[in-house]
Amino acid sequence: MARGVDAEQQHPMAEQVKEYQARSKQAWATASFFSSTSASTAGSSWVEVLLVICELALYALLVFACIAFYFRSIGIALSFTCISALLYLCMRLTKEERKHKKSKQRMLLPLSM
Repeated sequence: MARGVDAEQQHPMAEQVKEYQARSKQAWATASFFSSTSASTAGSSWVEVLLVICELALYALLVFACIAFYFRSIGIALSFTCISALLYLCMRLTKEERKHKKSKQRMLLPLSM
């Protein structure tokens, strides 16, 4: 027994640290204009892939809106702009929710980290 810590208590903490390090190593960098950081710290998941696809769709909608403005189709351009604004809002809410969930998960880790 080392300073009042059982070997049984130390083993799960060591496994939890190993899992945390494994998740950190699997970080998937997303070069995103809209993200607050350039690299994600939770492994790649289908939600992150979906967010990247949504960002590409957002860029495409903005380009189509500019083209519609060029050809003086104001209604179509405004509809593309509104759709892209809604898509951007949904993406930001999803990212904030995932960030909040990750911070909650980090709070469960031992303070020695």
